[in-house]
Amino acid sequence: MHGHLDSQTEYREVGGELVSGTIADSRTTHVEVLARRATGPISWRFCQPRLALFWFRSGLNELHLELDGRRIDSEIRKGTNLTLLPASTSVVGEFKVAPSFDYTVAFLDPAVASDAGCHFNRPLIGFGSEDLQRSLSMLCREARNADSLYGLFADGWAMQTLALLARIDGSQAATVRSSGGLAPRSFRRIVDYIEADLSRPFTIEDLARVAGVSPRHFIRAFRESSGQTPLRFVYSLRLERAKEFLLDPRRTATEIALDCGFSHAQHFSTAFKQATGMTPSEFRRTATH
Repeated sequence: MHGHLDSQTEYREVGGELVSGTIADSRTTHVEVLARRATGPISWRFCQPRLALFWFRSGLNELHLELDGRRIDSEIRKGTNLTLLPASTSVVGEFKVAPSFDYTVAFLDPAVASDAGCHFNRPLIGFGSEDLQRSLSMLCREARNADSLYGLFADGWAMQTLALLARIDGSQAATVRSSGGLAPRSFRRIVDYIEADLSRPFTIEDLARVAGVSPRHFIRAFRESSGQTPLRFVYSLRLERAKEFLLDPRRTATEIALDCGFSHAQHFSTAFKQATGMTPSEFRRTATH
């Protein structure tokens, strides 16, 4: 997005022509899904007061940067196309790009990271994480079709992302607190357990056992970590998995309903329309055409 911020220490300029963009905000995040075009290498100047996670989805081939006074050159490949910039990191340089390129940037409130005990002090350039790319893909879909539940989803996404980033950046191990919300490793264990089989029923007792804490502590700690109650979080994951399954025309509504933990197709259809404003069949037609 072209333009200067008023502050001397905050700026954001990127070359190329903006072709399309989606912007979505929640209490803890600001997300931009962008597509640009250019006829050659483009310049980049960046310094923002929020933690910034970039996903260079396609068309960006190389980075040549001066980052807080250090020279960094990095190729961008499909498996290493993520970049994390801590708040107030100063970047000047250029991208080598294809004629058309697209990327996503998610800004996270640094106070949320600090409250979670995550203090990201060093940039991570051109790294890979299948979990992060998968979650960013879900975030992009939610941003493009933002509804009344988008804020809940994005705030929960932010906490998951902080946990994933803390695991990638080994320097976080000593600074992530176990008090307050769930420890990032425990939170990730819960998410993995739920996503492994969404057709199962889940109880607070089951989830607390996986986290290794008492049910009473689990309810409070999980809400602090995700911004949602545990069962609401499970419900959100069921709907997200259903959206993925609806992209496969071979799957019937009844199969999707049962695989995602809904009791029958009508229950699934009612819940899906309440959450998205569309029936499953309407969503399928829109997403596949």
